[in-house]
Amino acid sequence: MNMTRRYFLKTTGALALYTGISPLNLLGESGIDPNQLKAVKKGRTLVVIFLRGGVDGLNLVVPFGDSAYYDLRRSLAISKPGTNDESALDLDGMFGLHPRASALMPLFQSGAARALHAVGYAHNTRSHFEEQDVWETGVIGNTVHSDGWLNRHLLTSTGHGPVRAVSLGDTLPRILRGDAPAFALRGITDLSMPGKENEGAAMVAALEHAYCTDPREHTSAALDLLASSAQVTLDGMQQIQSAMQRTPESSVAYPDTGIGRQLKEVARLIKSEVGMEVAEIDYGGWDTHNNQGGVGGAFGNLVQDLSDAIAAFNKDMANKMDDVLVLTLSDFGRTAAENGTQGTDHGWANCMLAIGGGVGKNTEGGARPVHTKWPGLAKEQLHQGRDLMHTIDFRDVLAEVVQNHLGNTDLQKILPGYEFQPVGLV
Repeated sequence: MNMTRRYFLKTTGALALYTGISPLNLLGESGIDPNQLKAVKKGRTLVVIFLRGGVDGLNLVVPFGDSAYYDLRRSLAISKPGTNDESALDLDGMFGLHPRASALMPLFQSGAARALHAVGYAHNTRSHFEEQDVWETGVIGNTVHSDGWLNRHLLTSTGHGPVRAVSLGDTLPRILRGDAPAFALRGITDLSMPGKENEGAAMVAALEHAYCTDPREHTSAALDLLASSAQVTLDGMQQIQSAMQRTPESSVAYPDTGIGRQLKEVARLIKSEVGMEVAEIDYGGWDTHNNQGGVGGAFGNLVQDLSDAIAAFNKDMANKMDDVLVLTLSDFGRTAAENGTQGTDHGWANCMLAIGGGVGKNTEGGARPVHTKWPGLAKEQLHQGRDLMHTIDFRDVLAEVVQNHLGNTDLQKILPGYEFQPVGLV
């Protein structure tokens, strides 16, 4: 049977493994000394939700206290708190939450959620492809040959279980690609293993064939890598399937949406105690150039789906949520002013959401619901006269999360060439 890689993924519940491109990297060229690896904090998990397309942070966390916001957005602006039934939800007298994100409001009020605003970096190109690469690799200007920053975290530390990193989706995103094993899992519900004794070996052979149609064209090292990767993939499948049999489905009602189902499965994986410390979910559709909508419309629908799913996840995790941090990333922000088609274009700085993980507990004087050095939206305060200026470097946020939440202090290998400045998030 000519089994393609796509067919292999479908027939094995779409569990795939990425262990790097070059076999030589696995033989020690990564520059990582295995004898110097430190164990990460046990029981900690980071859930990264990548909002692909560039989320409009100015309408997600609304700067209603900046009067220029209303001058720039005549049709898209979210009204000030208390104005009407579709007003922003007041967070701190300056910023408000989009009204369709009301499910998150109790978390902000209790201190379990925070927003970081005006986050970015100094060389944004406004290109989806380039900026997603930058945010996923943590490297500026040379992303083509760089692996993901989350994979470098895995490579420079040791975990506490057999499955440390999982992406919920058909393919492994750049953020998890590299020399350390990480899995792409389409779904737990259709994860299945071969039933007959000899089918495991046949599946390994099929995977080799899917990547190497003519073995004569490849070196023995490449074939060894393929066989090893296939075996680790099958081992991972067995570990997850066994853990799922011990972990019942949650009784919490999640929204019947893609992001809802994915977070439900992340929760189940965390509770299964397979050692998963990193989970990644892609949530697309945020490139709202046309008919973005203020409260209603495509943007509002996305905000509600995201917020409802995170709120359900928080409820499902219950007292485990202090050890679980949900963090949103995105390509870039949107223009401060709306465009001529009632949308927004590719911009500069943005906001991030952080839920759980003890956010703000180490902040002197208590955590603010919105953490920012607000640059302002007046014409002279905008980047190039059109975009929200960044005042927090996104790499500082990533570094603090890896060091303080996950417990990996090897920041120079995870974010090479960058000097970390504390943010005060976790």
